[in-house]
Amino acid sequence: METNPFPPQQQRSRQTLERLLKACVRTLDRDGLEGCTLPRIAVEAGVSPATVYRRFADKDALLCAAFLDILQRSNDANRENVPKSILRPTLEETAERLVDSLIRQYRTHPRLLRALSLFVDTHAGSDFSNEARQLIANNLQLVSAVLLKHRKSIRHPNPQRAVSFAVLNVTSSIETIVFDGNSLWQVTLPLDDAKLSAELTRSLIAYLRYDP
Repeated sequence: METNPFPPQQQRSRQTLERLLKACVRTLDRDGLEGCTLPRIAVEAGVSPATVYRRFADKDALLCAAFLDILQRSNDANRENVPKSILRPTLEETAERLVDSLIRQYRTHPRLLRALSLFVDTHAGSDFSNEARQLIANNLQLVSAVLLKHRKSIRHPNPQRAVSFAVLNVTSSIETIVFDGNSLWQVTLPLDDAKLSAELTRSLIAYLRYDP
């Protein structure tokens, strides 16, 4: 018979921690960084504020733990899911799928992703920021690895550098458009998501296929 590896008290403690981390992420996703307060997180988790403070010194400590947890979970899931979800028979089809997926992700979770970006920036140089940036970079590398499956279709003299540059360029553009409603994108080139996806895909393909 399989036994529980954790004593009941330890298991309850772990479950409470997981509940708090997930509640924090849900609150960020719904209310953004400014609206994510410890009382709201406690209500979302179904625990008392005192329970939160027994676990974390302050809101910053809880946010650090929650962001690192979701980024690590994203890394773990993407190792299997990213190739399945975006890899297609041709470079063009894969690029289109990638851009569509990124736009959908940012449109679905704008407050959460903006909160992550702001929090990492405001903690620049900290151990948290360094670890978070590395986890984000790992996710982008997983995407780049899928594009490299079409290495023979890429004419850039350095395919690995090219796909990394292309993924960063597309991601940064989408972030600016979604996070900043007053950006130059909105003034000079206000596009709906379908047109934005088409133009970003054309740009990505043209760059990877450019042969000077």
